[in-house]
Amino acid sequence: MTHIELASLADDSSLDERHHEVTDWRCDPPVLHGPRVVLREVEVSDAKALRGVLGSAEVSRFISAPPSTSDGVAQFITWARRQRAAGRYIAFAVVPRGADSPVGIFHVRALETGFRAADWGFALTSELWGTGIFREAAELVLDFVFDVVGTDRVEGRVAR
Repeated sequence: MTHIELASLADDSSLDERHHEVTDWRCDPPVLHGPRVVLREVEVSDAKALRGVLGSAEVSRFISAPPSTSDGVAQFITWARRQRAAGRYIAFAVVPRGADSPVGIFHVRALETGFRAADWGFALTSELWGTGIFREAAELVLDFVFDVVGTDRVEGRVAR
């Protein structure tokens, strides 16, 4: 595994095009809005769509082994929501504007008490690779983590 430290990708010129609702994210998870994408907390009803994304051959080769069934993804979502309520984790469904079903997921996990350091992971359907949707969603997540949660450092890990 290679350890990579990531900085915010935010471009100040686009800040006026994006916004997110500021709430106590542990009790009331925010919905993050971008020009082409909405990020909201994962819901159990997302399990089938997310299983399709995570289980595709193109996506699964770049991520840790996902749950093998939609029920397994639903169990993960239930766990993720409990962890969010405890202030240790948050998972966002990536939903293109005008769509109902998620096409990806971002998750952020506290590495230490107080969420000062975190790691993140993500997966997006290969049909949207190269479209800018990933960058837009990543900027929204990182803005939220740095500005609302108060994280100082976000780390990512990649396999070689």
